[in-house]
Amino acid sequence: MINNRIRLVVENHIAHVTLSRADKMNALDSEMFAAIPLVGEQIRQNSSIRVVVISGDGGNFCAGLDKSNFSSILNNNGVSIESGSSDATALAERTHGIANAAQYAAWMWRELPMPVIAAVDGFCLGGGLQIALGADFRYAKANSQFSILEMRWGIVPDMSSTQIMRHMIRDDVIRELTYTAKIFGAEQAKEWGFITDIVDDPLAHAMSVAQEIAGKNPDAIRAAKKIIDASYYQTAQEGLLMESVEQDKIMGTPNQIEAVMAELQKRQPDFKD
Repeated sequence: MINNRIRLVVENHIAHVTLSRADKMNALDSEMFAAIPLVGEQIRQNSSIRVVVISGDGGNFCAGLDKSNFSSILNNNGVSIESGSSDATALAERTHGIANAAQYAAWMWRELPMPVIAAVDGFCLGGGLQIALGADFRYAKANSQFSILEMRWGIVPDMSSTQIMRHMIRDDVIRELTYTAKIFGAEQAKEWGFITDIVDDPLAHAMSVAQEIAGKNPDAIRAAKKIIDASYYQTAQEGLLMESVEQDKIMGTPNQIEAVMAELQKRQPDFKD
């Protein structure tokens, strides 16, 4: 457990990250925000991890920002989630690379070098939805509920989702959901592009896909994520060159040769971390 908020289990090259505050529907408080970068650093330093799966305890993914945070906002006319400062401009300070602490809770999953899968059950609202969007893809249960909820509290979505959704969701859909803060179901979430698929057991399905990915050349998987992430911000010339540069780094390496040999010999590969 990290800060008594997040459980991390690493097994068979898969890191299972569980938001573990079931009594509050895994709502985001200061301890949860502090725990997320810590778990990210542990994952980043563990070279054996090839895939990450994020889920929530107690039948919900995450209900968004803990309402207790709004008491601070009302009392102080502004709050920094990271430091508790009453300085209303504190959120503009970059504390985690290009992000602040709240943004990094979602953006961090994009920056991890290995694929991240979100398994969504129950409520996935506000900041919870933004964390899920930080994953490479998302599987959800049919009864899951989603919302860009921030406008309900008179604020804007500010945990990096505006920079992620624009590559996934139609502009008019983003605007309608942001301005209205309405809750929508899994079928609409899939139709609009918020989730990858609807499944009976999101965690079991995510783990199954994670196992499949973990059985591929980890060097190629990481390079593929790097190329795809960069492609949204590159010219065609830059993107084509990056494909070639990354492929040059992979071809002929021990793990790439092992992938070929395992395929030809019809056996499970034995990749090195």
